[in-house]
Amino acid sequence: MLRFWAALAAIGLMLGLSSQLVAGTFEVATRAELNDLLVRLRATQFLQHATFGPKDSEIDALAARMSQIGVLQAAEEWIDRQFSLPVTYHENLAESMVLADNLSPTQADINVSRYRYQAWWHNAVTAEDQLRQRMAWALMQIVVVGQTGSNFNSEVAGKTGRAQWLGMSNYYDMLLDNSFATYRDVLGKVTFHPIMGVWLSHLRNRKATATTFPDENYAREVLQLFSIGLYELNPDGTQITDVVGNPIPTYDNTTIESFAKLFTGLNYAGSTTISNGTVNFEEPMIMYQAFHDTTAKRVLKGVTLPGGVDGIQDINAGLDNIYAHPNCGPFICHKLIQRFVRSNPSKGYLRRVVSVFNNNGQGVRGDLKAVIKEILLDQEAWDGIRMVRRSAPWRLEVNGEGTERSRLQEPVIAYTHFLRRYGSTNYINGWFALPTLSSNWTQFPYGSPTVFNFYTPSYQPSGDLTETYGSQNIPGGVLAAPEFQLLDAVIANRTPNRFRSDVYNENTVHTLINNTAAGNLRCTITYDFSKEKTLASNPSALAAYLDQTLCCGTMSDQTRQALVNALNVASPTASTTPTNRAHAAILGVLTSPAFMIVE
Repeated sequence: MLRFWAALAAIGLMLGLSSQLVAGTFEVATRAELNDLLVRLRATQFLQHATFGPKDSEIDALAARMSQIGVLQAAEEWIDRQFSLPVTYHENLAESMVLADNLSPTQADINVSRYRYQAWWHNAVTAEDQLRQRMAWALMQIVVVGQTGSNFNSEVAGKTGRAQWLGMSNYYDMLLDNSFATYRDVLGKVTFHPIMGVWLSHLRNRKATATTFPDENYAREVLQLFSIGLYELNPDGTQITDVVGNPIPTYDNTTIESFAKLFTGLNYAGSTTISNGTVNFEEPMIMYQAFHDTTAKRVLKGVTLPGGVDGIQDINAGLDNIYAHPNCGPFICHKLIQRFVRSNPSKGYLRRVVSVFNNNGQGVRGDLKAVIKEILLDQEAWDGIRMVRRSAPWRLEVNGEGTERSRLQEPVIAYTHFLRRYGSTNYINGWFALPTLSSNWTQFPYGSPTVFNFYTPSYQPSGDLTETYGSQNIPGGVLAAPEFQLLDAVIANRTPNRFRSDVYNENTVHTLINNTAAGNLRCTITYDFSKEKTLASNPSALAAYLDQTLCCGTMSDQTRQALVNALNVASPTASTTPTNRAHAAILGVLTSPAFMIVE
């Protein structure tokens, strides 16, 4: 028994030391089986990029369609179908969950605001409009708000009669509504949303007086983080430099002051003056013209907005100016590629996506439908995994192509991947009513600690990466690994413990309010490992199956053999039943780089 667990513990080390550039090999009997395996792995790879984790049934359906009409054609067809699906919203679901548990959304004694997390997890795991849900999650990490804003967790009813804590879900639903619109639509909706108004303090921002100046918070962040960044960029993401090679700033403090003047005069919808009014997180902010700065404003690229105009018109003109800046495409597209495909998009990849951002082929700028389609279908979205077909005997060699063509799964997405593949719930309404799970990892829905998100796009963990330069294809040559900013020693321990508990118990019980059972307010998630148990008597087949379904075939042969050896190390006793072997194999794969690194 001890030898068995010692060997299992060594799997992680073997997985970490094995180079992802070493081919993993799958032998099959016929050319047809070879082709079937290839398209199945391509379907898995695509769905890992485009969803919160692929289900077996989704892989089967897409792989079958790929065999019929081609890989790219089937992937594009899948995207187009996703575009046509109705939106799966969060705010109404959160409210419905509260009411179904015989509670009130304005009930303050048990912190019902936590239902917004449960609604988020449920939709991430079960919603059919997976691409839209993933896009909203990506946008939430660009136009960032966090739950620490004033009244964001309040159970008090707002102006519309709905509890104020639902406002965060309303903001998220706004992003869902605009996930396939234009990025200009996103900028506009974000700017006028009261959640953002509170978060970055341009709500009740007033024009200057003899002793005060407009708040510059939103003016700074809408430029630095939401649209164009700090330095002028070429369409391929490289920095534009002056004659002596220095990067050229996109704006200066005078520009910030002008935009601060622009974002003045806004307050809650339904308010009676600029300085008071009941909290209203459900409706866009309204303008109080007397408190809007109506002077002319010099904004980006030498443009001057005329004075004396309506405040809403003035703000929209300023947003148009930001949106027209050449940086908007490369800055936003780089972040979107990072969230869906890889941490280090090449200059060519970025240039092609930016070209579509600038013009979708019909003269529309910032069309997010066209942008996400280009991101997911571009050749570089696929070449993180190289597949080579061999004959005599028939076999498929699968190579993960390494650092420049991969990304670490965010903790939240790694867990939704697990839940979507294995989980089902026996909660009363079938909801995946999970809490934040912030004790397992520091990332959770609505939980960004600052406007800078959970991690920065250019983050480098200490170690080899800081001394490694990317190829000439990477803008600036500097490699980033953003999600590693969340991976400290504590989280590196808690994450596998979360998986271990779920796998070995084959269920997880979550209490819904303050980690304390309130009547029957608990959600039990059960996990189906029946396929793995069926294969457990053949460790080689089990390892190959898990490699294909969880890792897209990117395990090296050395890694897979280490897993097989660990599963074979003990004689078939009670300690190595099919169930125990299946559990051990699943856990070994879930905690491996081959699963956590998506290529």
